[in-house]
Amino acid sequence: MMQPARLFVVATIALVTVASISPSSSSAQNTNRRNHRNAIIASRPYVPVGMNTGVNRVPANPADVQAVTQAYRLLSQADHDYQGHRIKAMHHLHQAGRALGVSLKGDGKNKEQQATSDGQLQQAQTMLQEMSGNSAGGARHQRAMKHVGSALSEIQTALTIK
Repeated sequence: MMQPARLFVVATIALVTVASISPSSSSAQNTNRRNHRNAIIASRPYVPVGMNTGVNRVPANPADVQAVTQAYRLLSQADHDYQGHRIKAMHHLHQAGRALGVSLKGDGKNKEQQATSDGQLQQAQTMLQEMSGNSAGGARHQRAMKHVGSALSEIQTALTIK
C-alpha cells in the first residue's frame, strides 16, 4: 500500500492533468457561440466596410463607380491653383464614392501646365455629365448624384478661373 503523502501527490497530479486536458464547460460554450457567429457572418453577402447593411440593398452600378473613380483620379492629377474649387469637387466626389461603396483617396498636389490641368478638369466634367445622363435608378445612384451635381458645379467654377 502507498504512503498517504505519496498518494496525495499522485492524486493531485492526476487531477491537474485531467483539468488541463478537458476544457471547461463555459469555454466550450463560448467556442460554440463563436463558431456559430462566424458561420452566420461568413454566410452573408459581401458589403464594403462602412456601408449600412440593409436586407434589400441593391449593389452600385459599375458604370457609376468607374465614372466617379476616374473623375476623382483626373482631378487629383490636375494642378491645384483653382482657388479651392478643385479640392471641393474632389470632396464631393469622395462623398459620392462613399454613397456607391468606394473609398477614394489622394490629395492631388501636382504642378502641371495650366492647359493640361484644364484639360483634365474638362475630361472629368464630361465623365460626370455622362454619369448624370444615365437614368439608372436606385437609392445609391440618387445619393451619389447629389454629390456629383455639386462636384460639377465646383468644376465649372474652377474652369472659369485663369
